[in-house]
Amino acid sequence: MKAKILCTLALAAVAFMSAAAEDKAVIIISTDGSQRQESIKDLDRIELGDKGVILKTTGGQTETFDYAAIDRILVNAEWDAVKEISAADEVAVWPVQTSGPVNISGLHEGQAVTVSNLKGATVISTQATEGLTTVNLSAQPAGIYIVTAANHSVKIIKK
Repeated sequence: MKAKILCTLALAAVAFMSAAAEDKAVIIISTDGSQRQESIKDLDRIELGDKGVILKTTGGQTETFDYAAIDRILVNAEWDAVKEISAADEVAVWPVQTSGPVNISGLHEGQAVTVSNLKGATVISTQATEGLTTVNLSAQPAGIYIVTAANHSVKIIKK
């Protein structure tokens, strides 16, 4: 995992040079689906520590993210992370393994989102919001669930 992150960050170093700082960001997406965004103009450096990735801001703040908890890092991404996670007219559902939240992007406001167990029973039913929709599986028992959004279905493993 550390090597994968190192390669991503090394390739992104060139992108830092050409980025319009006002419009670009570093986005760390955790395995639990949470996100941390930092504008490139506010970022002093990214370090690879012994236990995780360290973001240091120009304001002197430091935040560390454990390697095991990182799903992916988007560097030189549009400030709006949802634009980088999925292409236009594409539905994205992540993470596929979670202990709680599941994020869905690419839906239009009001579209149906359902979560069903393997017996076919609907355990969560909601409507999408514009941009990012999140459903929380933390109240559900561990197991496999099917998230259906628009015409897409994705298997989710709830830990």
